[in-house]
Amino acid sequence: MRFKRGGHMKKKYGMVSPEILVSLAVVLFSVLIYLFPLTPIRPPDGPYIVGFRTFEITNPEPMVIESTGYKDGDRIRLDIWYPAQNIEACERKSWIDNDPRLFEGFEKITGYPVILFQHLYQVKANSYIDAQPAETGRRYPVVIILPGWSSISELHTSFAELLASNGYLVVSIEHPGACTVVSFSNGSTYYFLGNDAINDFERIGMSMEEIIDMLAAYLAKDIDYVLSFLKDMNTNSDSEFLHKIDLEKIALYGHSGGGAVAVEYALQHNVGAVALADPTMTPFSFKELENGISMPALFIESDEWEGGPKHEKMVKLYENTHSPAYYLRVRGTKHVDFAMVRRLSPLTYFFGETGKFMNTKNGLHYIDLSIKIFFDSVFFDTPITLLKELDNRIPEFELESSVIQ
Repeated sequence: MRFKRGGHMKKKYGMVSPEILVSLAVVLFSVLIYLFPLTPIRPPDGPYIVGFRTFEITNPEPMVIESTGYKDGDRIRLDIWYPAQNIEACERKSWIDNDPRLFEGFEKITGYPVILFQHLYQVKANSYIDAQPAETGRRYPVVIILPGWSSISELHTSFAELLASNGYLVVSIEHPGACTVVSFSNGSTYYFLGNDAINDFERIGMSMEEIIDMLAAYLAKDIDYVLSFLKDMNTNSDSEFLHKIDLEKIALYGHSGGGAVAVEYALQHNVGAVALADPTMTPFSFKELENGISMPALFIESDEWEGGPKHEKMVKLYENTHSPAYYLRVRGTKHVDFAMVRRLSPLTYFFGETGKFMNTKNGLHYIDLSIKIFFDSVFFDTPITLLKELDNRIPEFELESSVIQ
């Protein structure tokens, strides 16, 4: 019997079934959506639309240390969220500006490749650029956000929008050398210089405690610059914010190094309220903390921050604060979880940088909400028992207070 060469026995190479191609495309698409999420930021639940503006103010006393060559910039950037109206002609803000300098800063600080961040400008926030400030029937209380050193304002967008939608004016300070990257309208850009500066300071014999104490005291001056700026904005007849800001109601929110700045200021000045999330307590002695602070305070602590001297000093400050004080532990969290780091990339969780609680639906929102409830109780006379109710709803929350049981 003779067989034809090949015939129906011939194998075919180089062909892939359409079903396999479709499956691979679906898998690839799913991976890309997971690694580069474009879902909008959760809308805030307040009654007001949110406006957004950026301002640049003068830093009148830039820090200069001749022996190290360190010289700070002469400008500070302020990002401001506020209740707004008449947004028809206003552009909706991207969460992260489409600025290559910003993405390069993320790469330098996180070590992740820049490609993981370049899509973030497509994520939409809930703020409208240059929208007209709203008439709310009362002046806006002010919350000043002091981001952690090597953070940026945008990582507190959800918190700022939540507050602004409920009638607050929110100011986040971006100081060159303290934030990941700060760019200005004149084209200048400052990347985070903290680690380099600390190395320089150590070379001239300063201890870590001395360095952080010096930086916290220096950056605390920014708060006075902000209050002066807001006063001018509130009294200038050409300002859209004329008589809309309540400068008798000022609160500070500080995370990490920004918490050290908030504590530094609160120990020496009187403000309406202070909220501290894992504040850096290194520069403060136990003696400095023995009288507590004189205004209502909310202390929030992650699992990562519990234990050691920083925890002990935080507890000391809480216990010695005789104004209404609240201590909230959030289980399943890391130090960075009080900012929107988890949203930068889901890889942050797999690499152990963010905690399990951030995988919970609305995890960060619950933390933001707890701070908002605290501020509302101080400035709007709403019941602080709402904080206890939230504590009862969220298994990861552990609230302690001498005021509410």
